[in-house]
Amino acid sequence: MSKLANVDSYQQFLRDLFHSDDADLSRLQAEAESEGIPGMSIGPEQGKFLQLLVQLTGARKVLEIGVLGGYSGTWIARALPEGGRLIGLELEQKHADFARKQWDRMGLSDKIEVRVGPALESLPHLSEEAPFDLVFIDADKGNYPAYLDYALQYSRPGTVILGDNVEMWGSLVDPEKQDWDWVQGMRSFARSLSQHERLTSTVIPYPDGLAMAVVK
Repeated sequence: MSKLANVDSYQQFLRDLFHSDDADLSRLQAEAESEGIPGMSIGPEQGKFLQLLVQLTGARKVLEIGVLGGYSGTWIARALPEGGRLIGLELEQKHADFARKQWDRMGLSDKIEVRVGPALESLPHLSEEAPFDLVFIDADKGNYPAYLDYALQYSRPGTVILGDNVEMWGSLVDPEKQDWDWVQGMRSFARSLSQHERLTSTVIPYPDGLAMAVVK
């Protein structure tokens, strides 16, 4: 289930109009909860934003670092054109198996490939797949700087790079949490996005912050 299940009345109004999960996505979330998949997926607002980005950019090749239960991957894959492809990197075999089952049920399997194992072990083997048109990072926060390095290596001018959880529910600026590895990793990631000569970047204020950069 999404970590963004609790919203205020205005957010719920917008969700009802623009971002509601359909029956397949609702079933995915319910089955993920029943099977013990951690409730850490993005919300439907971010899912719809990913869908729009894929459509706006005409992306055909997408890399997702952190698949979890396949919720965000579903939004992405639905927006891909015929012949488009999503490569997802997922640490846990259980999560990958669950996502594959969901995508098969929704008729999306021909667009998606999941590679299981630590992302930093899988990423060096993706050079022949590059460049990617869009990269979505939503995995362990301490390694975000390394993931960004690979995203840049596997990009082209116009590639969109996104990183979820920039705010880290307030931890990013909490003075008592600055020695956390995840906080340090995310702060380094944010600095790199803001200062890198190849990137034009911002943070979109969805709950918990969604960083977005375009490669020059």
